[in-house]
Amino acid sequence: MSIVTIGTAVVRPDAPYVLQGDGKTYRLDRSAFEAALRAAEAASDNQSLITTGEAAEILQMSARTVARILDAGRLPFFRNGQSGRRMVACEDVLAYRDAQMHRKAHLQAARDLADNLGLYDIDPASLPLKTR
Repeated sequence: MSIVTIGTAVVRPDAPYVLQGDGKTYRLDRSAFEAALRAAEAASDNQSLITTGEAAEILQMSARTVARILDAGRLPFFRNGQSGRRMVACEDVLAYRDAQMHRKAHLQAARDLADNLGLYDIDPASLPLKTR
């Protein structure tokens, strides 16, 4: 297996190569190419990766809010190469969205129950004062 840096040289169409994000090109022999392909397939695990902006569109919130969710550890992510862009598995974003929708539905059900029981009609002044 051999990997050769070829910089800005022209790569033949019939020769396998890898192009790195910073523009470096590496020519691979067949076995190195197949190993790289297997590694890429294993790493992707058939997951579609999206940016925080794309996640924000799915979640219907700002990219900054998505970044805060990622920083808080509520959604797994990784930084992409030298650019450092955060990438998120689309599957994780969809699961997060579904969990949020489920949470909101339960919260609304609790509000409806409190309303039906008349808990919103109680005068706060009639409640006992909180003491230690």
